[in-house]
Amino acid sequence: MAFEAIKNRKSALVLLVLLFLAAAFFCLQYVGIRTVGTAASRPCQPSAVDWRTVSVDDMSPEDMMNYFLWPNWTSCRLAHDFGGHMKSKPSGLDGQKAVCLNPVQVAPPPGECLVYSFGINNEWSFDDHMERYGCQVYAFDPSMKAKDHDRSPAIHFLKLGLHSRNWNNKKGWRLLSLSSIYNMLKKRHGERVIDYLKIDIELDEWEVIPQIIESRMLDKIRQLAIEIHLPIKDSLGQMRDRVRIIRSLEEGGMVRFDSKMNPWFSGTFKLLGLSGSRGYEIAWYNSKFL
Repeated sequence: MAFEAIKNRKSALVLLVLLFLAAAFFCLQYVGIRTVGTAASRPCQPSAVDWRTVSVDDMSPEDMMNYFLWPNWTSCRLAHDFGGHMKSKPSGLDGQKAVCLNPVQVAPPPGECLVYSFGINNEWSFDDHMERYGCQVYAFDPSMKAKDHDRSPAIHFLKLGLHSRNWNNKKGWRLLSLSSIYNMLKKRHGERVIDYLKIDIELDEWEVIPQIIESRMLDKIRQLAIEIHLPIKDSLGQMRDRVRIIRSLEEGGMVRFDSKMNPWFSGTFKLLGLSGSRGYEIAWYNSKFL
């Protein structure tokens, strides 16, 4: 009897260990362990802080980085990453964009969706996936050598870029505001919602976001994904201003549902006293469509 009791206890212990290891594997594989700035790895659970309620003036430098990384995953019941390519050092997927598919009211309608994609750099995986999903895609990049052309019947490339005003820069690139581009393309796609707006324009986002809000173009956007870029020479005040710009999107009705740091773009913010990622890919949907 004593031997059987010991054997049963050992079996129970082995079972508990196996369950613990399985839970740990699930946690690492599907949720991920987050690291922000100089902080240690976070536990395997979404942040308990609702950063929308935290005053920007009260945020420490690490708080601001945590705000940029805050995914707010519970706002979207089903999100998928579209596009991306494998990179090394560290190994991982880069270039993917989160798309919220549930609530269905905010999902790009398959077969009749419109995508504006700013910043291609000859990496078409996101645009190709959105085409397969059923969208008409307008892709923009003034830095590419390609001329205006149709990559496919549903992907249309234009050699121009996004900015807060209409002008040609020193490189000769034609840059237009979102409202100007939309009005120019209305004759092609009609007066309709931009179901997904992707912006990756290497720091110009900080000028573009306020213009999108001021021009009321935000009302025409169902989902928005922006890769934000943080200059390592920013002072505390400059970083707060960047937080306020992102906060202005959320105060304007955009609901965050995903955020990922860019592990290939990092550095030391000397004036802030921390090191970490200089790029964050943040995605929102527009609550007006709920």
